[in-house]
Amino acid sequence: MSTELPDSIGGVQIHGTTYVVRVAVHRAALEPPAITEIRDIAPAAVIESVFSAVAQVSSVPPLALREVIENLIHADFRDGLVTVLDGGRTVRVSDRGPGIQDPRRAMEPGYTTADEAVRAVVRGAGSGLALASGLVAAEGGLLEVEDNLGGGTVVTITVDAAPAPDGAGDPPQPSDAQRRLLALLLEMAPAHPE
Repeated sequence: MSTELPDSIGGVQIHGTTYVVRVAVHRAALEPPAITEIRDIAPAAVIESVFSAVAQVSSVPPLALREVIENLIHADFRDGLVTVLDGGRTVRVSDRGPGIQDPRRAMEPGYTTADEAVRAVVRGAGSGLALASGLVAAEGGLLEVEDNLGGGTVVTITVDAAPAPDGAGDPPQPSDAQRRLLALLLEMAPAHPE
């Protein structure tokens, strides 16, 4: 969403737009989300602030997250909303921009609507959604692109829970010495784990 600034503050002429994106973090299913409103006159600053806020509470691959957040620039940040769900495993980025005419092609590298003004802020090379989708798929997740209610786009990224560190989820395995001792005990007489 963009709102026009007043023409002057204290007699000093100013012109510009304030870009606004809301970040809603759902911490529990039956509680309202914690909402932060991020606003700035520089689109790059908005992107960076939103990315930083969401990356702290999300397990979505950071580069995929950044690519999807950067796409808000195509909607001029109109009603930009980033929602974090499922303990950070799901991030939904929505806007009320022009929408994506062909979501399937938008997921292919090389298709872009980025004009010169957009490319001044982000790469605009038509690889963002394709890259994000590939990164999320590599993590066993899914990236979906849908039309928003009443216009615009919703991109939802869902990843599985973070994998446990190597061996952390497996039951402990006895060493070779422990196995030999256990075999010896079982041959001699009934034994208890202690």
